[in-house]
Amino acid sequence: MELLCPKCGASNRDVGFSGPFCVKCRPVEIKCPKRMEFIRCSKCRRVRLKGNWVACSDEKLAQEVISKCKGEFLSGTYSFMNQEATFFVGDSEHMFPVKRSISVNIVKNICPDCVRKSGGYFEAIIQFRGKGAKISRYERLFKKMLEKKTFVTKEEQMKEGLDLYIGNSRAVVELLAELGIRARISKKLAGEKEGKRLYRTTFLVRV
Repeated sequence: MELLCPKCGASNRDVGFSGPFCVKCRPVEIKCPKRMEFIRCSKCRRVRLKGNWVACSDEKLAQEVISKCKGEFLSGTYSFMNQEATFFVGDSEHMFPVKRSISVNIVKNICPDCVRKSGGYFEAIIQFRGKGAKISRYERLFKKMLEKKTFVTKEEQMKEGLDLYIGNSRAVVELLAELGIRARISKKLAGEKEGKRLYRTTFLVRV
C-alpha cells in the first residue's frame, strides 16, 4: 500500500516513513538548553560536575550536554566546534538526524586540588619500607589509584625506602582498605583553622 507524506507528498516507495510522515517531515519535539557552561581546570583538565571535580574527556563532556536534552530521540552527539547537537530520531528501521544549536562555554579556572598542590599542601605521608623492587611496584600502584581520589604533592627517596606526600588523608585510608593493606598510623598536629585542630597523618607500609 502506498503512503504519501501529508507535509511534502513524498511516497513510501521512495523514502522511509515513521508513522504517517516521511522521516524528513516527521514532527519531532526535542527540548534543549540554549546555553550551557562548564568550568575546566587549566592544570589537571578536570571538570566541575554536580559539585565535584572529575576527570572528563571531550567525549564525556559531550555526553553531559546531550543528557540535559529531553525528547523523542534514540541517541545524540554534540560538536563543540560547531556548537551543535545532532539527535537521531525515528525507529530501529528508519532513523534520521535532527540538529539543534546549543552554545557551550568552557571556562578555564584552577581547581582547589591544583591550588593546594602548587602550594606544597599535604595531609598525609605514606612511608614505604622494604625491598627496592617491591617499593617500586607499590609506588606505581598507589600513585595510579590515588590520582582518582587526590594528588601526590611530592616524593622523597629515603635510605629506608620512599615517602609519598599526599593531598588528602581520607583518600589514603580508603585506598588501604580497598587493597586490604595494613599500615602503622601516627598523627602529628600541623596547626589550627577556624578553631579546629589540623593533623598530618603518617602511614607506615612495610612491603
